[in-house]
Amino acid sequence: MSVGDFLLRPVRAATWRELAYLLLGLVTSIVVFSVLVTLLSLGVSLLITFVGLPILLATAYVNRWFADAERWRARLLLRQPVGRRYRDASGQGFWRRVRIVGTDPQTWKDYAWLILLCVVGFGFGVAAVTLWGSALLLLSIPFWWWIPPDGAVLEVNETWSLASWPGALLVGAAGVVATVLSAWICAGLAWAQAIVGRALLSPGLEQRVEELERTRSGAIVAQQDELERIERDLHDGAQARLVALAMDLGLAREKLEVDPQAAAVLVDSAHEEAKTALVELRELVRGVHPVVLTDRGLDAALSALAARSSVPVALDVHPGSRLSREVEAAAYFVVAESLANVGKHADAERAWVRVARRGERLEVEVRDDGGGGAGVPAGGGLAGLARRVEALDGSFLVESPAGGGTIVRAEIPCGS
Repeated sequence: MSVGDFLLRPVRAATWRELAYLLLGLVTSIVVFSVLVTLLSLGVSLLITFVGLPILLATAYVNRWFADAERWRARLLLRQPVGRRYRDASGQGFWRRVRIVGTDPQTWKDYAWLILLCVVGFGFGVAAVTLWGSALLLLSIPFWWWIPPDGAVLEVNETWSLASWPGALLVGAAGVVATVLSAWICAGLAWAQAIVGRALLSPGLEQRVEELERTRSGAIVAQQDELERIERDLHDGAQARLVALAMDLGLAREKLEVDPQAAAVLVDSAHEEAKTALVELRELVRGVHPVVLTDRGLDAALSALAARSSVPVALDVHPGSRLSREVEAAAYFVVAESLANVGKHADAERAWVRVARRGERLEVEVRDDGGGGAGVPAGGGLAGLARRVEALDGSFLVESPAGGGTIVRAEIPCGS
């Protein structure tokens, strides 16, 4: 690191992200402490009645919301998502849900981090405010030290007080040094807090194994669904048309000598069936793995998708260098399925596609201005996309408030 990099640290964008992280931690620590103490005290005190246990269960879910906020705060600084994995308790009875939530390791890791945050987040936030406040005060003194009576702004002891321009400039220089040091100290505090937070809020080894089992199982299901779709499309589409083609040609051969005009009509019909079968086979091949994706990459393949879309699409695609076949295919099909849903169900006037590489992850986003209200039903196209993305250790999210359009987001690890 050069001397210039060291001295210019206060004006770097990273410095302001670190300061924002610490200040948000200060606010969050106060809110978490208030809510945590209130709910836990209430729940424990009412355990002798039936009311206490539901309050404690509700507290666990409130803590998950706080933990998600902390994951977002860590992402603000680390510039990469923090994993999230809880045991699924949806659709379970009350006592079963209590047992699942109570034995989930992530529940207790959330508690550990939030309790630690009440101390560390508050302390580090106060330290950041104190450091930067003191540095900015020292920096500003040359501009106003002469306003108070007798210029007595700072009085260190009986023998020295600030009452002259040289002293004011000296204090201003000390403010410059304090600003540089504050930036570096706050950077250390922020990164230390974020790294510990990521360690506690991310899935542990046991949770990771469960996640891998689930995503790999999902990948097998997705592959089986894809094979069944291909078989169904071949049986109902191209195969049926080829059978009709063979029948028309057989009839045309029989009528060729006795009724040449009818034979010609049958040959024309067979010709049309052959062309339609070719189109369906091309669409089927494109649905398995488009040739343009292999030959020209993700940018060209998505441009072709946008050109075929029934809704105008604005593209913002910056995938960087060529990615692995699996990552490109996953990104392509996320966009393809999303645009297909926009055309069929969204009643939208426009759609936007953004693909960008952020470090070791590829971010894919498809947004429309339609009516919203989309879901991820089991067995649907979006559910298949989620399984495909999760099989690559990625994340998949659909946001579709009623009347607010739909946003499909996927983040896929793509290596360095």
